[in-house]
Amino acid sequence: MMRIEKINIQEYIKYLEKVGVSDSEQKLLIEYAARLEENGIPVIWDMKHFSILLGIEYKMLLRYINSANEFYHPICIPKKTEGFRQLEIPTMKLKEIQSAILVDILEHFKVSPHAYAFKKGRSIVDNARKHIDKEYVLNLDLKDFFGTIRYERVFRVFYYYGYTKEVSYMLAKLVTQNEVLPQGAPTSPYLSNVVCLKLDKRLNGLARKLNCIYTRYADDITFSGSVYPNEYLYLVRRIIKEEGFCVNEDKTRIQTRNYRQEVTGIIVNKRLRVNRKYKLYLRQQIYYIKKFGIDNHLHKIGCDASGYKEHLYGIAYFIKMVEKEEGEKWLCELNQINWYY
Repeated sequence: MMRIEKINIQEYIKYLEKVGVSDSEQKLLIEYAARLEENGIPVIWDMKHFSILLGIEYKMLLRYINSANEFYHPICIPKKTEGFRQLEIPTMKLKEIQSAILVDILEHFKVSPHAYAFKKGRSIVDNARKHIDKEYVLNLDLKDFFGTIRYERVFRVFYYYGYTKEVSYMLAKLVTQNEVLPQGAPTSPYLSNVVCLKLDKRLNGLARKLNCIYTRYADDITFSGSVYPNEYLYLVRRIIKEEGFCVNEDKTRIQTRNYRQEVTGIIVNKRLRVNRKYKLYLRQQIYYIKKFGIDNHLHKIGCDASGYKEHLYGIAYFIKMVEKEEGEKWLCELNQINWYY
């Protein structure tokens, strides 16, 4: 795995003295390096230095920065129950660079404890569990979530943590495509949490004043408690707008205890249960695969083979996280299919 090595500041100071760098220049360089080291991230002086750290040609690095579209290819994957989502998948080498940026830089940046997606040790189930058996549940969806996070916001993240404008420009370009976060890059999920830190702080601050619970799972925002959501919904919308996001009004729901309450596909009335639609969808897909064969079925629904098997197994594992025995039954069904790829 490609990694970005950290420098030893004490050895670097000796090197600066040896090559005769002036005291004033030494002070600026050492302060820059110390600030980055304090934040737990590697020192990167400029683009050429970054190419050396990664072990790639400088000209090739410039191509990744200036001609990003050349290094992505689109694929369509089915959503959990209906429709498709387009992902922009980076080439293997660009993905390696992005993975190094993720592990050695981004994962040292602070994210909110109220963000439950894309974090180690947390799951969609943990997110839903916070809202069990509440009088009211408010669900909101952020419209075009990754597409709303533009290059300028990503640049400000790297610059805030201490990198120079040149380095921040380079890093932001390497993790964006067409000026936005690409769905499919390994850096996009964690970066979205970093960018949403202030949004999460403000919304959780509002929730605390209302004695409510607030969580965010990627673009899914949930409040729950005993206060009727219409009394504060306008404030939630205002904060979201002020933080540069947009609410998908078609997916805004207020759910009361007397009816089914759902959070990210999991029913939270009294105990956690999976929405029946996921089981029905899985049953339908398995039925058509067995009846028509994988190729004919994929052709009929307009989906290529890439990711489809993983998509179905993902739903089965999702069910298993919530209802273990039920999920194991679906995994057994999928294992009986003669997958040819």
